[in-house]
Amino acid sequence: MPGDPERELAPAGAGGRSAPGVNAIASWEATTGLAEAARRSVRALVGAGVPVALVDYDYGAPRAAHRLPADLRTLPRGRHYEVDLVFLNVNELHVVPETFLRPEGSSRPVVASWFWELATLPPDLVRETARVDEIWVASQFVAEVFRRHALCPVEIVPCVVEPCVVEPVADGGLARRDFGLPDDRFLVLCSFDASSTLARKNPLATVEAFRRAFSPDERARSVHLVVKTINLASLPEASLALGRAVADVGGTVLDVEMTDSEIAALTSSCDVYVSLHRAEGFGLGIAEAMHLGRPVVATAYSGPADFLHVASSCPVGYRTTEVDAGDLRFNPAARNVYVAGETWAEPDVGEAARRLRMLYDHPELRRRIGASGAAAMRERYSSAAAGRRMRDRLELVTACPRDHLRAARAGRT
Repeated sequence: MPGDPERELAPAGAGGRSAPGVNAIASWEATTGLAEAARRSVRALVGAGVPVALVDYDYGAPRAAHRLPADLRTLPRGRHYEVDLVFLNVNELHVVPETFLRPEGSSRPVVASWFWELATLPPDLVRETARVDEIWVASQFVAEVFRRHALCPVEIVPCVVEPCVVEPVADGGLARRDFGLPDDRFLVLCSFDASSTLARKNPLATVEAFRRAFSPDERARSVHLVVKTINLASLPEASLALGRAVADVGGTVLDVEMTDSEIAALTSSCDVYVSLHRAEGFGLGIAEAMHLGRPVVATAYSGPADFLHVASSCPVGYRTTEVDAGDLRFNPAARNVYVAGETWAEPDVGEAARRLRMLYDHPELRRRIGASGAAAMRERYSSAAAGRRMRDRLELVTACPRDHLRAARAGRT
């Protein structure tokens, strides 16, 4: 756009081309995994030479000021650029009025970066897909879900797995004792946000697998389970049930807000990471543990199936089952999102226990799987790879007139 100072100051990319800019919309200090994915995406965009302005939209998610890194705080605020990139999830977009999503007089395309965990979308969420011009997702599983329902383009964009911190622990900054954990045990880590629902994250299955894998004497002397959570205290019934289960196997619950560096250090200090989830849109905790060289034992269903391979992880089999309303008793509000009768996975806890035992008994196997997983993550899910992909899509979106996008969404092209 001639004479536009924002465009004149925009960084040039390969071949001297000026990158299209984005107005990135999210709750930037939110403690959710979705907000963390958004922050990493913005850093990847900046690294790829894409101008970014931040627009904060507080929809009520828990927030912590330290979650927005200092380098992202220096980005301009407002809607200065050609594309609105929305990091509010499909089940959150309904709180955003159309007058905010598409201000009067705006012709900017709206791109949504979305995650989803189940194989279908409820009708009220299908309606939200008609409000955007393109959808970005992080896994083949989620792409297939949205392509069945949305008429706009649905594109896979790599999730940024590398933490927004210097490689942890190597400098000796944080050790197990800093987290109140034993130095001389084989540590098994499970982590999740309790507001993402205990039924879906399924930590009680991890506790059961740990119990089956190790004898009472081993649990007292040589192995230890660590369950890292946030937002558990706000769910008293869930906190009581999980606390009792973990205490029964001699483990530790850490329900505390941590910085990115602390989370990465905690993950690096453990020997194995476990996620016996019932469904994940991507599985950032799993992928991050792999990036940090930790062998993972995880349900080979939904988003993580893209990267859970036998050479670089310990995938766990499952059977599909229907969501039961009773499953969500610890998170009653989730019944508005995870509808009874929809499908997710029931992991094979016995297989998970055998894989845990195998990793405990064979240190060299742990090292080999951890190294392979780290190499895979660094190649496929780096900030540079995600930045290139997002920049390419933005160039296509801005080259495509809005009327063409609408025609494509209506199935006329």
